[in-house]
Amino acid sequence: MLLRTTLIFLFMTFAVNAEVKLTENDILGLWKIDSESANSDGTHARKLNSTWEFLKDGVMEGITIDSDPNARSPEMRASIKYSVEDGKIIKQTMPGRSKMETCTAVEKTDQKMTLECSNMYYFMSKK
Repeated sequence: MLLRTTLIFLFMTFAVNAEVKLTENDILGLWKIDSESANSDGTHARKLNSTWEFLKDGVMEGITIDSDPNARSPEMRASIKYSVEDGKIIKQTMPGRSKMETCTAVEKTDQKMTLECSNMYYFMSKK
């Protein structure tokens, strides 16, 4: 019985953290970042007012709107390079920098996607 329970737990853990292989067609278009969290289950998530638009030419355009009336700039825009390799998104960490990070999809449907990028989880909805 203990062995069976252990195997079920291991299977469930693997299923929760399973990797989804992406293609460029899977991510093309506009995605709203609903929240970000350091936890894969979304606990202690921070709500964001950001979008990432993956364009066919290998450019991702990001827009973040700050609702804080005291913010220096109410809107921030950035364009970075990305590619899809071995089912993962490889993207610049910042515009103009050569440093890249790998983002792995841990969940993906037609309208929802959860990415893990550098130990941060992004919970996204297709717009």
